[in-house]
Amino acid sequence: MTIWEPPGLSGGKPHYLTLADAIGADIAAGRLRPGDRLPPQRELARRLGVAIATVGRAYHVAARRGLLTGEVGRGTFVAPVPALAVPAAAPVLDVAAVHPPGHGPVHRAVAPILHRIAADPEAVGAEEANAVRHRIAGARWLTHAGWRPDPDTVEVTAGGQHGLAAALAAVAEPRHVVVTTELANPGLLAAARLLRVELATVPSDAAGPRPDAVDRLCARRRVAALHLHPTLHNPTGLTMPAERRRELAAVAAAHDLTVIEEDPFGALLPDRPPPVAAWHARTVHLSGITKTLAPGLRIGYRYAPPSLAEPLRAAAQALAWSPAPLVAEVATELVLSGAAHQLAAARAAQLAGRAAFARELLGGRVSAPGPAPFAWVRLDHDAEAVTAAARRRGVAVAGTDEFAARRGAPRGLRVSLSADEDTVRTALHALARLLPG
Repeated sequence: MTIWEPPGLSGGKPHYLTLADAIGADIAAGRLRPGDRLPPQRELARRLGVAIATVGRAYHVAARRGLLTGEVGRGTFVAPVPALAVPAAAPVLDVAAVHPPGHGPVHRAVAPILHRIAADPEAVGAEEANAVRHRIAGARWLTHAGWRPDPDTVEVTAGGQHGLAAALAAVAEPRHVVVTTELANPGLLAAARLLRVELATVPSDAAGPRPDAVDRLCARRRVAALHLHPTLHNPTGLTMPAERRRELAAVAAAHDLTVIEEDPFGALLPDRPPPVAAWHARTVHLSGITKTLAPGLRIGYRYAPPSLAEPLRAAAQALAWSPAPLVAEVATELVLSGAAHQLAAARAAQLAGRAAFARELLGGRVSAPGPAPFAWVRLDHDAEAVTAAARRRGVAVAGTDEFAARRGAPRGLRVSLSADEDTVRTALHALARLLPG
């Protein structure tokens, strides 16, 4: 363990940026060397007197700059070849984050809603009538492929991550594990670390997580829940066919598992198969509009059967008492008016064109299906070198370490297709020149 003490976190910048800058400065000065292990987030947060999330965010920023790498179960380390060759003023092509841009058509759709709310002081509140409307909107957003959740089974959350963390807190029992894939949503990894939930992984094939592997794992471990991301899986972009969803639902039923089913990008693929919730009653189904429309519209929707409603509600309130009423009202207006689905369809068409360009440019190594907001580039042992080289050249990408739920997970990098057109195309050309072979 490297005994590393950053300077004080004073100044006008947010603490997480100050800490990330300090990591870079100490690497440049030789006080931190390649391979040095940084303090655990909890320990450093205690020493600095800041929240654990502040340290986590600083490490995440430093990792995106190519300064750090993380290994599940081992810790955070200085990168073998820190990305210090990019001048501070050099433009960065950020194709790491997959958030939609949140301007243009979305702004035009939101503006009249905000004007109406501003003219009516009682338009936003915690009244039961508003809560019912919000649940109706959530049920409509979740509906697809013949599956229609009752609005009484739907709750509004303060974004998808809030819903996911609450689900983990509600269903993961002590000394039990949650099963997921070898590559998983970083939000799941972060929530599991915070809640001290153990993740166990199963391999996937071309259709998704292998049901036989889940069955064998349940036979030898005390499994509390099965986590699935069946549509436009983050980071691989895989969408499970209906048959695989039914098979996984059958395994979950046989072992009396709760399924936590994430669907943050589902609205981009309206003809996707029914959710696992359609076949397995004990499923917590999570979606939202944030990853589809705009990062500022941080609203999620959670379906759960009545048997799970109370523990989920208690966990959600402990993490964030309620979603912001103003954002919930804007989201409700967008969904009930049909504007949200229209915006999602337009974004899907845009992303499909960019995915086709990525496949054409990067060849068979890239998985960029349909309207996925990202492309997954499969790599072998050169994964870390390619990721570091890209960052040194000013292209910010998300490497395997951000998604690995276990050591030895499949290697690759995720390239966002969500930035502006010029950024995406320029970054893809730069990556094409870097890829081996």
